[in-house]
Amino acid sequence: MAVTPDYRNKRDELERIFKSMPTYVDGFITTNDFPRLINEMKFERTQEQIQAYVEYWDRTQGGKVDIETFVSHATSLHKTSEYARQLAISADKDNNGFISSDEFLDITALLIIHDTDFPGISYDDFMAEADTNKDGKVSIDECGAWIEKKMKHCNA
Repeated sequence: MAVTPDYRNKRDELERIFKSMPTYVDGFITTNDFPRLINEMKFERTQEQIQAYVEYWDRTQGGKVDIETFVSHATSLHKTSEYARQLAISADKDNNGFISSDEFLDITALLIIHDTDFPGISYDDFMAEADTNKDGKVSIDECGAWIEKKMKHCNA
């Protein structure tokens, strides 16, 4: 299993590392800096995992990562419920508060590369499991709860 340092109480250190990236401007970096960022944070990841993270951020954030989103993700890595919610929030590209089939695919692609034991699932099955209020949509909160349930074996 990959080593993931605990940054829960190290916001200042995360911000320092983030701001030291070559493309840092006005609170943002490009995904080109992601491999270096992961290295600076002492995260042990495979090249395949790093590339998957870059592709995820490219798809969900348009190739740029803002400091607040990054810090929220990094500080939640050791608390599955928070991490699951952050994934759902960042995947919600249209910011409508719900997870579409494309956004679901982004989430599951990242989770599967992060943990190859993460169960593959269709969007229809996701809807049936995650739509707990049965309104025909999966909210950020419902998606976060579903991810957390599925990640119970994952050392996020």
